[in-house]
Amino acid sequence: MPLPPRRNDPIADLIGPSPRILAVQRVLSEFGYGQIKPSGMLDDATSAAIEKFEREHNLPVSGRVSAKLVTQLGAMTGRPVE
Repeated sequence: MPLPPRRNDPIADLIGPSPRILAVQRVLSEFGYGQIKPSGMLDDATSAAIEKFEREHNLPVSGRVSAKLVTQLGAMTGRPVE
């Protein structure tokens, strides 16, 4: 039986899924930024999708959910992300 993928953020594992991350994952997935399983957890696939979005929109590349990222995603979708 394979081990579950290791996550980047052990603190997030302790506090559980984040509604903000879940919303970001849904938008990134909907707009073709990767094969993301919306889980509310910041995993490797989500970080990679965020980095791709950040590069394409001339944002500082962090791979993390930030206020600037959420604002840009909202502008792209035409609706609030959170």
